[in-house]
Parts: sequence; C-alpha cells; structure tokens
Amino acid sequence: MRIFLTIILLSSIWGCQQSQEQGNYPPQEKKTWYFWAVDWKASNDQFVVGGSNDSFLKLFSANEPTEIKSYPYLGTITKTKWHPTQNKLAISVQDGKSPQNLLNLDTGVFTALDSITNDGARAIGWNHNGELLAVGDYEGYLCIFDQEGTFIKKVQTGQKGIIGLDWHPKENLIVAVGEKISLYNYELDSLKHINDRSEEVEVLMLCVAWHPAGKFFVTGDYGDFEQHYPPLLQYWTYEGDRIRSIKESKAEYRNISWSNDGELLATASEKVRLWNQRGDLIAAEATQDLLWGIDWNENGSRLVATDEKRRIILWDRKLKKVKELQY
Repeated sequence: MRIFLTIILLSSIWGCQQSQEQGNYPPQEKKTWYFWAVDWKASNDQFVVGGSNDSFLKLFSANEPTEIKSYPYLGTITKTKWHPTQNKLAISVQDGKSPQNLLNLDTGVFTALDSITNDGARAIGWNHNGELLAVGDYEGYLCIFDQEGTFIKKVQTGQKGIIGLDWHPKENLIVAVGEKISLYNYELDSLKHINDRSEEVEVLMLCVAWHPAGKFFVTGDYGDFEQHYPPLLQYWTYEGDRIRSIKESKAEYRNISWSNDGELLATASEKVRLWNQRGDLIAAEATQDLLWGIDWNENGSRLVATDEKRRIILWDRKLKKVKELQY
C-alpha cells in the first residue's frame, strides 16, 4: 500500500490530460484556477461565488443573474455555506492570509473563527438547525463552533487533512473525507473510520454529501492516474458500508450536490452529470473546462456551477443551459 507521509501526490486534470503535483497539506492547486466555490441560498434566489488568489467573494441575484455585491478577499476561498435560516455565511479559506469567517450579510460584519491551523481549511458546514458549525482543517481536526462563531471543541480525526464534510440532515453526525472517511457523532463524541477504496491505495477524496433523507451518503475522489485508478463516485449506507462504486468520470470529482427533493445528485468534473438515488447516470453535458463548485436552488429547478476559467454556468433540471457568465 502506498502510504501518505508528509508528502501526498495529487493528480490534477486539465482538459482530461494528466499532470502531477506534490506538496504538503494544504494541497497546492494551480494558481490560474479562479472560482472554487458556489453556494445557493435556501429560501432566496441568490448565490455566492468564492475566488482564489486574493480575489473576492461575490454575491449574485439568480434572476438575471446579476452581481449584487463584491467583497475583496485575501487568500483562496475554498468553500462557503449559508446558514439554514439566517442571512449569514460561513467561509473557509486557505493560504493563511485570511481567517475562517462568518459573514453577516445584513450588517456586513465578519466574525473570525479561531482555533484553526494557519494553513486554513477546505471543509465547512452547518448542522441541520444551524446551531452548530463544523470546520475541517488541513491538520485533520474537526473544529466545532456555535452559530455565533464561539469555539466549542476540537476533534482530532487522525486524518492528515480534511477536504470535505457534511452534516447528517437530521442528526448531529458528520461525515468527513480526506485520505479516508471519518464518521463523527457529536452527541456521543465518537469517531469511526471507513476504508474508501477496495484497491490497496490511499486516494484523496474531495467531496461528500448526505442524501436529504439521511439514509446514505455519497463521496467523490481524485483517483490516481499514476497508478491507473480512476476517480470514483461512491454510495455508502448510513453505517458506512459501500453500496456502489462508479467509474464514469475522466477527471476528479471536485464537488457534489443533492437536489432538495433527493431525486438528483449533481457532480462537478470534466462534465456536469446528474445521477439518481441508485447511482444511475441520468444526464451529462460536457463543459469547456473542469468544473469546481456546484449547487442547486431550493426547488431543484436550477443548477449553478463554476469552473477553472472564471465561468459561472446555470442549467435547468434537464441540463439545458440557461446562462453563462465569465469574469
């Protein structure tokens, strides 16, 4: 088995062509990549986009779509998550130039989240009622805060870095991914690890999402093209037993998102793809460049994604393109 020590190998796909990078956590991405994150606000026709390399956080109205406001930002915004009921945004950042933050959109006030490594984080999310916030950092810690940003506790998962996390839709249970899968029960303060691949190789996972019903979750990984292991989209039971492994994408799964009705899973890779609850491919559309962020609006009628060339693309539920913006 290839072991992750202090150096990990990341395979980055450009136009479905392989290239290799090495580095410590946080993973070093190519500096020309610009739009990392997109997040659609529940109960409102707005979404937010986060950029890289000392760029910005931009708020959009989805009706046109048009830009509403731009917040200059140092570092790379790796992930954003709206509070489920408040006009508040949780922001994870890497590069050590800015802290992890809460942004109150009504007042414009930022609240820094402490107790996180200076390297930053790439995984962030609210629990189902918005009373708890989890940040998974590049040292493998889950840092838990209350909704005002007050630190509660820090949990060492044993991972070398956490790249993605998601709270269960009804319970205080977190699934966190990096080079393995960790299930953390906040109420019991218990931790469980799951082997993510059947091959004897540790592959970096980038994203995870619980199904809205909470009976299973899905992970997406990088693959390892040097070892001829394709990126996998994998379905898992609530207990962490593998249901299905899917070899479809020619590039890593950057982000995944379920529609709120639980009927469609959208994945961001070298194509935008839609899957059903069983893991059957429903639709796919090629894109000019590798997609990074992806999210649904509240009723599942629109899908928004961002790519490595500063594009924002919107589709309808059948993947008919509605609008494309480029910055």
